[in-house]
Amino acid sequence: MTFHSDRAAVIIVGFRNAADVSGCVAALARSTVQNFDIFVCENGGSAAFQDLSERLVRDNIVVNFSPDNLLYGQPRAATEFVSLVSCRLRETAITLFIGEAAENLGYAGAINKWLQLLLEQPGYTGFWILNPDTYAEPDALSELVKYVKSSGKGMVGSRIMSMNDLSRIHSRGLRWRPIKASTQAVDLRAATSLEPNTEKVEKCLDAPSGSSFYVTRSCVEQIGLMDERYFLYFEDLDWGMRAKARCGLGYAHRAVVQHRGGTTIGPTARSRVSQSPLSVYLQFRNRVLFVKSWYPAWFPWTLFVLTLRAFEYAIVGSLQNTKSAFHGISAGLAGQIGRPDEVMRHHDITKPRSKEAI
Repeated sequence: MTFHSDRAAVIIVGFRNAADVSGCVAALARSTVQNFDIFVCENGGSAAFQDLSERLVRDNIVVNFSPDNLLYGQPRAATEFVSLVSCRLRETAITLFIGEAAENLGYAGAINKWLQLLLEQPGYTGFWILNPDTYAEPDALSELVKYVKSSGKGMVGSRIMSMNDLSRIHSRGLRWRPIKASTQAVDLRAATSLEPNTEKVEKCLDAPSGSSFYVTRSCVEQIGLMDERYFLYFEDLDWGMRAKARCGLGYAHRAVVQHRGGTTIGPTARSRVSQSPLSVYLQFRNRVLFVKSWYPAWFPWTLFVLTLRAFEYAIVGSLQNTKSAFHGISAGLAGQIGRPDEVMRHHDITKPRSKEAI
């Protein structure tokens, strides 16, 4: 296999959601530039790995599927995954690699698994982190790279649109609000037709949206890998905060990515009831961990706010999620990190579609 220099690597994390990943890859196949490869880490086990491989063939997206124990001549890649296969996207020069993780590594762990290998390859100059339930418009990658080069920023986010309403912005990035102990999507529900002041947007940013962002190789080498303590939720915000301090954050308005998840606006009573206990637990636990690390002076206030938020679940009749919220707060105070195996076993969490729907 010939190695091509000056390429981007697209990294996608899957968890038993072959249809989402297939749709995401199909959109990437229509990209106006093809100087990139795609790397998927399947966190859902052997059956999910097989299902994804078969789905890509069935959807007529790939050709030349074969076991690939050498990643551009690097034998260590084969030892990092239970199974590793590669293929080419039909009628393109884009190579797709799918690695089966030995266990559920979480979002950060799965991304880091590929990053560690790709950083050993000199030709990859940047990494596009993309949610599986997204549809990237054909110019998205070229616009991200173009903005990185013109701005000198190390981490650049996309214009995120909800697939349910393309007339409104879903997010230009994330801003942390200490007084509310929560993140806010910058320009949520702003009209798509309005061109933003990029400089003002970037002053608001603490991190790009985790749905789609590009980070340069140089930036990763400066800030390190994603923090796997979080497992799921807040690892992208933490990474963005590190990039903001060292490499600069940017917003590429013309890099448009549609996102299936995150279609509700704010925590409604209905969404509180439907949230999975694992999602509630991790959001509360990781909020405690995040504030401890980045806003220690706000820590007592954050605990007060989270306590009130936990009772909000009880008000709408979700006693299970009230318990999960307090369990998460306690776990954060105790410094518990990583994959919450006990919580996952207790609630038999088996199939999250995306970070928003877990």
